[in-house]
Amino acid sequence: METPAPKPYNLPDEAVWFITGCSSGIGQGLAQYIATQKPSQRVVATARNPASLSEIPDTPNVLKLALDVTSVSSIEAAFNATVERFKRVDVVVNNAGYNLMGDAESSPASNPGARALLDTNFWGAVDVTKRALGILRDTNPSTGQRGGVIVNITSMGGFLGSPGNAFYHASKFALEGFAESIAKEVSPDWNIHVTNIEPGGVKTKYATSSLQRLPRHPAYAQDPNSATTAMLGFMDTPELHAVFASPEEVAGGIYGVVGGGRRIPIRVPLGRDAWGMVMKETEKVREELLECKEVSCAMGEQDVDAMAKLVK
Repeated sequence: METPAPKPYNLPDEAVWFITGCSSGIGQGLAQYIATQKPSQRVVATARNPASLSEIPDTPNVLKLALDVTSVSSIEAAFNATVERFKRVDVVVNNAGYNLMGDAESSPASNPGARALLDTNFWGAVDVTKRALGILRDTNPSTGQRGGVIVNITSMGGFLGSPGNAFYHASKFALEGFAESIAKEVSPDWNIHVTNIEPGGVKTKYATSSLQRLPRHPAYAQDPNSATTAMLGFMDTPELHAVFASPEEVAGGIYGVVGGGRRIPIRVPLGRDAWGMVMKETEKVREELLECKEVSCAMGEQDVDAMAKLVK
């Protein structure tokens, strides 16, 4: 099997961007960037409540739509309206999502908050992607270049875990795994590229209105050395947020990845903190692999090279 999307991607001059979660933060910043800095391109800005999209310019190349990513019928309606207006879709940005912080143990198995988080952050992106693939492959050739790009906003939390964010990380790890598999399933002839954008700290509502908190579990709340307590304190420190990247910077970075005329990597950390943390985690994984090599390789006779060809 060939390496997924090994060729460079050339973004059409009049590309159509379909972006979820545009009421604030990265989604809003990216929609504004396309609408103001790339006037020949078209942007479909979506949110649960279209009234929240007022910060995005109203121009002939901007379409604002209601979209609930947890509803397949809503996804279908939004894509149908997009194709009716602009005839195609070139870039799909799975950005809609939020965080749920707290001690994982304090959330019962039936907790609706944790399950709702997965419905939005993971299953919502999955259903958007599944609907988009057919448009990129089958609809786009009638009006120009076949294919396009699926962009998942996962954060560095899709590559490494931190305390107090178990369900958030579960959703982002799942999305990155789904995306990596999809990237290897699609035929190179379809010209479909997939990337996981992994921002670090960004000046968004991630730590305020987009953050929900679980009730503290007494065993952790009473522990003066609780890692979750330290993380919650970090999220509540405005001075630390001051050094985060702006949504506008992240939007420019995303555009550079998609519109740079280069091969699009499967994962792209954005921000000095994200790149550094992902690199440190990669080094840690390598160290642990070497540490457990003896016990790991003492069993089985699998042909690693043959298996690697199937998953490269």
